[in-house]
Amino acid sequence: MMKKIILSAVLAAGMAGRLCAAVAEDSKIFTPFFDMTMTEAGYLPSEGNIFSGANINTQVGLLSKVTQKDHIFGLYNFNYSGAGFAPQDSKQFTDRSMGHNFTMEYRRGLGDKFRVRPGIAFGSDYSRSGANEAWKNGLYNMRSSGLQLAGDYMFDAEKNGILTLTYLGKSVKFPNYTDLLREFMDPANTAAANGGLQDQSLKQVSLRSGWNNFFGGVTYTQQDYKNQKVVANTGIYGDTKQKDKTTALDFGFHHKLWIFEIYPMVSYSMHRSNQNFMRYKFLGATSTDLLDGAADVSFIAKNYDYNETTLSVPLDLNITGKWAVGGAISMTSRKYTDRAKRDENNNYVTGTEQKNLMSTLTGSIRKRINDVAMVRLFYSLVVASSNCKFEKYMPYNYTGNTFGLSYQLSY
Repeated sequence: MMKKIILSAVLAAGMAGRLCAAVAEDSKIFTPFFDMTMTEAGYLPSEGNIFSGANINTQVGLLSKVTQKDHIFGLYNFNYSGAGFAPQDSKQFTDRSMGHNFTMEYRRGLGDKFRVRPGIAFGSDYSRSGANEAWKNGLYNMRSSGLQLAGDYMFDAEKNGILTLTYLGKSVKFPNYTDLLREFMDPANTAAANGGLQDQSLKQVSLRSGWNNFFGGVTYTQQDYKNQKVVANTGIYGDTKQKDKTTALDFGFHHKLWIFEIYPMVSYSMHRSNQNFMRYKFLGATSTDLLDGAADVSFIAKNYDYNETTLSVPLDLNITGKWAVGGAISMTSRKYTDRAKRDENNNYVTGTEQKNLMSTLTGSIRKRINDVAMVRLFYSLVVASSNCKFEKYMPYNYTGNTFGLSYQLSY
């Protein structure tokens, strides 16, 4: 859930700035931007049933030239993520999400190399976990609104050299969120027990750069919860409010060499939260049963702190001007700093740390239909592994096969 919030903020703050290099600010009064990718795939997991899922990601933008130095840029982003394989501790196979995000910014040139971009951002995100669940009833549905201020320094016009500093402040609300444990403890006062528990203010600062098809940057995100308190080692909520911090670094490039086209990316993120976790092994266990080791009740301090590394290396071999054979390898590794692994019986193993790894190997055939459209047929082998062996509610160790077709339109 944290990653979804941060990703939504990054899209709102960074997408418009990143696309500014793709949209030519020339003599045109209106310059449109459109990019859409649609994917439909079938999934065959080693555990569970065969299922299918789709993904759609669309950005629609318009740059309006008011004067030579003044521009207005609007960007709408629609994203639908259907059922599919995902890194452990992120979502179930059948979970689906849908998001609408809109950003509008005013661009003012300051000389030949500097530009400021104040703007506003709005978003609505919806989630579904059950097949018959309505989009409007999703537990983690959220609405967000905020302001951004960005500054650009263009240092190499020939190779699109740009350095961007962005600040984003957002208010995030979860209108449907409910804490079942709080309702159980106070059934007569459900509204007060759950009101605004996940609501938060989000602050994000990023420094990004691009040059000659290389890109990279660092992003710091802080989430201050307005009402959610931190669980104490007594098993009850204390007076301290939850606060999460995430620092992320990424680097990548997109280059062509002879008939090869490669666009790798690597990222590293550190997530820290002052929230703890009280695990009740079965219904009826109480905080008075709190013991060390294989206890019926376990208190895990800093349960949500982790370091995560993601590596993706796609490669296309252009056989002709239209046809290409592709391959890709990607890996996502998450290591928790304080959460111990669990055995098959849901007991924490003291002196250990939980580690997850998801690796994906993909082969594909791509055809360019014309200058703005292409289609890709692909197969992927997924191998997920973890030293966490308790898999009653979420799979941690499995293999999966994916067959799919994707279509991209961009101009």
